[in-house]
Amino acid sequence: MPIACALHDEYEIAIMHKKRLHLKWKDAAGKRYEESVLAIDIEVKQGEEHLLVKFIHSDICQRIRLDRIIDWSY
Repeated sequence: MPIACALHDEYEIAIMHKKRLHLKWKDAAGKRYEESVLAIDIEVKQGEEHLLVKFIHSDICQRIRLDRIIDWSY
């Protein structure tokens, strides 16, 4: 499912300025997560847009589908 262009732009700005984001999202099964992350890149994979993030308190990276992000803030 596509997201609003303005929201996509906000993620791009966070990536360019290496800003930390506080994200809330759900996985495919509906399980909810909440973490502080560093936005690294946006990738398109099999027609789906993902935010590539690095968790602040570890070196773990993860792809989060953009349309599964419930809430975010700087």
